[in-house]
Amino acid sequence: MPVWKFRTFEEARRALWLPAGDPRIPERMSRLAQMNPSPRRVRRGISRFRTIQEAKREKGAAWQERPDLVR
Repeated sequence: MPVWKFRTFEEARRALWLPAGDPRIPERMSRLAQMNPSPRRVRRGISRFRTIQEAKREKGAAWQERPDLVR
């Protein structure tokens, strides 16, 4: 796979485009569809807990489901 250098973001953006009717378009679309992450299972926003143990339990459960989403 070649390595490309770009001076601007515009040059890089133009390099990603394929001309209309290019036979590689469906293959690229299927790869992009496979990259789509699964829906979030971690609640968004602020959560209120009665105890620290309850908060740690919630964080532990979320960490086991999706470790890439919890910080």
